[in-house]
Amino acid sequence: MTSDTRADLRVERSRTQLAEALRALMRTRDPRDISISALCAEAGVSRPTFYQHFSSLDEVAAAGIEERFVRLHAEQRASGESPCDGPEASYRLLVGFLGELGAERASWQRTIGSGTAFSASRDAVESWLVDRLAERTPAAGPAVLRYAAAGFLGVVRAWLLQDDGPDRPSADDLAASLVALSARVLGPTDL
Repeated sequence: MTSDTRADLRVERSRTQLAEALRALMRTRDPRDISISALCAEAGVSRPTFYQHFSSLDEVAAAGIEERFVRLHAEQRASGESPCDGPEASYRLLVGFLGELGAERASWQRTIGSGTAFSASRDAVESWLVDRLAERTPAAGPAVLRYAAAGFLGVVRAWLLQDDGPDRPSADDLAASLVALSARVLGPTDL
């Protein structure tokens, strides 16, 4: 193993530790009460290590969401249960992600509700989603992509904040609605 490979593994490990520690802290604390020092203590890394990888807690939150998508996609590929690319794979990925968000709903409600601490992470996730949508629908203009990403995240946010009951859709039903809406806004896509 070369030193570059070891360095890459250390970087990945530190970033993952920080993202997982943030998820753990969000389960028990109000996001406004999470400091970089508390995150570093939870992750077992130093503040300099934190700043080697991130400049803010919002960046950690956005990286954690992106890592979840990457992990879910890898699990999909490994399972071989459905196609690894294309609309069905994207749909299964979306259902898996919504299922995970729903399972941690209380944490996400504290994070994405009104007046929460992680508004910049929402912006970062929206920008990340715009980039993914642009890859899948290169003909869509920047305004359409931003509109689709913001609307997509707004629907997910409303779903997470919605009380349990017969009107609250399942992750499967929400994913189907989001795919249909995205197709109307963006045209045919692999979302």
